[in-house]
Amino acid sequence: MSDGAPRPSGSGATADRALAPDLARGLMLLIVALVHAHMFVSGSAAVIRGYPPVAGSPADAATAGVLTVLADSRSFPMFALLFGYGTGRILARERERGRDGPGARAVLRRRARLLLLFGAVHALLLFAGDVLGAYGLLALVAVGLTGARDRILFTVAGAGVAVGTVLYASMLAAGVSGDPDDTAAAMFLAADPVSDAAYRIGTWVVTTPLFAVMSLGPFLIGAHAARQRVLEEPGRHRVLLRRVAVTGTALSVAGGLPLALVTSGVWTTAPSDVAWGLSALHVLTGYAGGCGLAAAVALLALRLQGRRSRAVTAVAACGRRSMSAYVWQSAVWLVLFAPYTFGLGDRVGVLGSALVALGAWGAGVLLADLLRRRGRRGPAEALLARVTRRAPPAAAAAPEREDAVREVNGPPSP
Repeated sequence: MSDGAPRPSGSGATADRALAPDLARGLMLLIVALVHAHMFVSGSAAVIRGYPPVAGSPADAATAGVLTVLADSRSFPMFALLFGYGTGRILARERERGRDGPGARAVLRRRARLLLLFGAVHALLLFAGDVLGAYGLLALVAVGLTGARDRILFTVAGAGVAVGTVLYASMLAAGVSGDPDDTAAAMFLAADPVSDAAYRIGTWVVTTPLFAVMSLGPFLIGAHAARQRVLEEPGRHRVLLRRVAVTGTALSVAGGLPLALVTSGVWTTAPSDVAWGLSALHVLTGYAGGCGLAAAVALLALRLQGRRSRAVTAVAACGRRSMSAYVWQSAVWLVLFAPYTFGLGDRVGVLGSALVALGAWGAGVLLADLLRRRGRRGPAEALLARVTRRAPPAAAAAPEREDAVREVNGPPSP
């Protein structure tokens, strides 16, 4: 792929592209949808992770418990890992071509600044929980660390996981409240569009650096995995992937079950210090779960690489256009849940929101596959590429470099 034009489906560019990263992003967008949709559900119960289980039905409570174990705090580490992997592979290709590190990092930093801008617009117009800006900030600050020696890289990654766990656990534990008005919908939606937009951008300014810190650890782990080409050559790393998939998933489930007792309404009297401990355990094991999910999808992609079904191809197409799919989901939440639009948050519970999330993700997959069959990128990816091409000559001189930069796409999300 040496030019900027999209290739038709079935071209060599598409056929030779590694399945694992795209498939992982496509599947994780489903988890992102499930995590985000329930945050707009109204209720009168104590809130933790945006769930109002006591006010809902037994089905709502059960859904909250399942999502706590399998989805919450599990998707953002995986997306951060994939973002770090793409960044690491770009820098490796630049070195293989004989280009110096500063030049490649300059291209990535320009893209990072654009992601920051995109994130601000996304938050202002659609969704307070934007993470595009956080990844832009992360790339600006941490891209230099991706070339560090293993010892330094893992030390910083471990510190990032520790700090991220403390920060995120504190945010989650602070959400335990007896205030009847302290619901997910109250936190995410105002009564009118202007107030809502002001709240969203104000929240974005605060949460963007927090999300960047929380994502630092998996970002650097992904950059290290890129050195070994783990996702591009999963067959060579089958044993490692199996160990990470099994261990990470087991830790994730075990660490998520205690908090699920709270979100499902089984345990309604957890003291604040206990709630903080449960939240910390949930977040910490979520990092393991994100790595485990990435490894599991890599193994799945290894089995499917030579015999992709239409469904797998469509999900991978969504993953390749993950930024557009992510923005699409945010637009769905605004249209369906906002009190000044359809106000669905007042009429559905956690289970209903999960069904809405499934529908939004499925529609995004169908739209992405339609774009694939027409040989077109997603609109967000096309806009980002168009703006990136306007870089100064020193940063955009090589078509190969621009083409490589496009592979770092897709939003991670908590």
